[in-house]
Parts: sequence; structure tokens; C-alpha cells
Amino acid sequence: MKARWIIRGALLVLLSFANLNLIWSPDVLPNTLFAWTLVRSGNLDYDEFASSSGAPERPDRIDRTAYFFRGCGPATSDRIYTTSPRSEGGPPPPLPGGHVCSIFPPGVALLALPVLVPAVLAGVAPSDVTALLLLGHLVAAILEAGAALLLWSVARRFVSPRWSLALVLLYLLATSVRTVGSQALWQHGGVHLAIATALWLVLVERPIGRWRELLAGLALGLGTVARQTTAIVVPGIARRRAALHTIAGFGFGVIPLLVYNAIAFNNPFEQGYGSKPFDTPILQGLYGLLLSPSRGALVYTPYFAFAVAALVLAWRRRGEVARRLRGLSIVAAVTLALYATYTEWWGGRVFGARFLDDLAPILFAALAWGIGQGLLRRRSARWAFWIAAGWSLVLFNAAALVYDQRWDTEPVNVNFSPGRLMDWSDPQWVAVLRALPSGGLRATVGVLLSLVIIALLLRLEGVWPRRLSSKG
Repeated sequence: MKARWIIRGALLVLLSFANLNLIWSPDVLPNTLFAWTLVRSGNLDYDEFASSSGAPERPDRIDRTAYFFRGCGPATSDRIYTTSPRSEGGPPPPLPGGHVCSIFPPGVALLALPVLVPAVLAGVAPSDVTALLLLGHLVAAILEAGAALLLWSVARRFVSPRWSLALVLLYLLATSVRTVGSQALWQHGGVHLAIATALWLVLVERPIGRWRELLAGLALGLGTVARQTTAIVVPGIARRRAALHTIAGFGFGVIPLLVYNAIAFNNPFEQGYGSKPFDTPILQGLYGLLLSPSRGALVYTPYFAFAVAALVLAWRRRGEVARRLRGLSIVAAVTLALYATYTEWWGGRVFGARFLDDLAPILFAALAWGIGQGLLRRRSARWAFWIAAGWSLVLFNAAALVYDQRWDTEPVNVNFSPGRLMDWSDPQWVAVLRALPSGGLRATVGVLLSLVIIALLLRLEGVWPRRLSSKG
């Protein structure tokens, strides 16, 4: 049985590489370089990789004023900084001659150490960007495969093996996991793994021991080290009688973040992102996150509407899982409202609604439970679900093959002209579909490799070519 799970995990990791397209953003570099600065310099700053003020540019150096760098060390907040284009509310660039740190929390960088430290010790040069991106891709794929395996186990509690496999494949292929989470060392893999672990611990119908409640809190605390918004999930999974155990676990898990902030910024409660404002009108943000042509979750992943229906259904059903899902539905609503008011609600230069995809483990767990409760019992509901899911599969797999961020930067950068995201005459996904023929032989081979790996998974599970059917 353990061997089968190992094979499943290996195939899921391969599936993340099968698109043969290296999707990345410059902001994944600090998470990757963290291993080099920790092992070689024994500190948390990136001084050895950042360009010196006034020095000529070198290909092995990163501009110290890059948006993902900020000043750190003693009295960071008291310094007068140079000017540079930064995102609204983001920290200004470091002083000339000052220490340079990443704006991102360290969670994913810490998770990557078991893979990246051997690369450092083997002599991989930090200036080898291709090696760095491929190693980061490997870590991200492993993290997302781990999250997928946990969700697979959760789904199996509620639905048949066929439906469990189908939901896992949708998680990997029909969300931003396919185009962001598994492709490079962004924060999403760590968040997904933490939330999936907590769900695996608590989403059972029987009463559970308080040690599991504590471990679930610990997982979410560690997830908060990857992205602070993971903390929102804690009240959603905490049960009244064991809330102290969940909170205690969370407190232990979040300690690495506090220690990191204390060392890097001289304040355990400082965080690298700066004082980001939450000043977007909420109705505008809600439209942007849910329905806008180039970031709307219901445009890119319309089948998530069935997960929302499952969360609503939980308020009408009894049982331990239904109670947990009621709490998680509030978590989803709070997260949606938070990002709807965030000044950069669109999530930067990415494909799809990546901020809301941090909720993907919750939505897929809800889907599995809802299907087990008969949510798709009617044929019309199943048809609607698979048509919506098929649309998402087309979009995300097309992007996995050819997406290169040019739409996000040409003719304008959406980070500074977000109005383009609302333009139905030129949606991002249309540009990606138009670019598919340019993928040529590489895209064709990527499709074939993906299909081969999926076929191997179906064969391993013994569900091919039989049709999917729900447990209920």
C-alpha cells in the first residue's frame, strides 16, 4: 500500500513537469537563493547576490532595488530610502550599502532546504538561473504532489476511488496549481500542503483526539510561515471543546516566522510586504476576483460553484464533517472579502485567480463531501459539472503549455494598469488560446506526456476505461 502511494506521488510530480514549459516570475528567486545564503553565509540577507550601488551591472547579480527586495537589519524603519518603482504600500528599496532581504515570508524557502541544500553542497552556482528555476520547480511539484495525495485520502472518505482520482486530477490540472503552484517556488505549494494536512487530520465523521486538533493547528501555523493569510483558516477548523489545543498548535507552528522577522527586521511582528493598503471598494474587488474576464475565479474555474454549493449544503446537514465545513465556509467568505479589498486584488502577473486558489484544498474537500452527499446525483448536475470542469481543463492546460506573461506586460503592465483585467474585448485566456499554435512540437510533446502520465495513473488505480460514478 505504501508503495502505491509513492508511485502515485512520483507520477503527480512528473505530471507537473509534463507541460515542458518553464513558467516562473522573478519573485521566486529569493525563495530559491535562501539555501545558498543560509549555507554559504550563515545569514538571512541577500547581500552577496544583490548589485552594489553605483557598481556596473553584472549578469550574476540581481538589482538591489528589485521589487522583491527590501532593507533589513538594525533600524530598518528609520532609514531614508532611495526611490524606485514599487507596488502600492510595498516597502521601499534598501539604502545604498544597506543589507538586502526578501519581502516574502520564509516558509517555502525553509521547505525547500532538503532539496536545495544538497545542490548547494554539490557546487551548483547561484548564478545558474536555469538550475535554480528547475530545482525550485522540483520543490514546488513535490509540495503540490504532497497536498494532492492528502486531498486524495480525504476525498476517499466520502466518494468512490474513481471520483477521488478525478478530483485529484482536477486539483492538479484545472486550477492555478497547473500554472503557478507546481511550476516554481511561489508560496502556494506551502499553503496548500499546510491546509491539506489540517483537513486530513480533522475531516472525519468520528470524534477525534485532541492531539489531532493540536497537529492541525500546528500545520496551519507552519502554513502561516509560508503565507500569513493561512492563519484565517484556524478559527474555521477549531472545535469549541478543543479550540485551545488548535490554537496552541498554531502558536508553536508560527514560531519560525516570528524568529525570522526578529532576526531580519528586529521585530517579530514585522513582515516583509510593507504596509499594503486594503482600500479597494469591496464590490469592485468582488467583481474582479469572481467575474472579471482576466482574473475571475468563476471565469477560470466555474466548477468551483459546485464547491460553494457543497459548503452551503453543509449548513443543512448534520455530522462532524458538516460542522467543520460550516466553519470553513466562513473562512472562505472572509478570505474572499479580504482579497476583494486588497489593493492588488488581481495577484500580480499570473494566469487566473491565484489568490483564491489558496482556498483550493478547502473547495476540493467540500466537493468530495458534497458529491458523497448526492450533490451530483442528477444527470443534469453531472453534465453541468463536467462541462464547467472541461472548460477549466482547457484553459489551464493551454496556459501550462504556452503562457509566458507577455499579455500581462504588453502593451501595459497590469500591475500598474489593472483596468485591462476588466476588458472583455481582450481577455487573458483568449490570448493564451490564440498562442497555442506557437507552442509547436514542444507543446505537442507536452500534451502527449501529460496524457501518458494520466493513463498510467488510471491504470494504476484500475479505473480505466470504466466510467466515473459517485459513491452515492
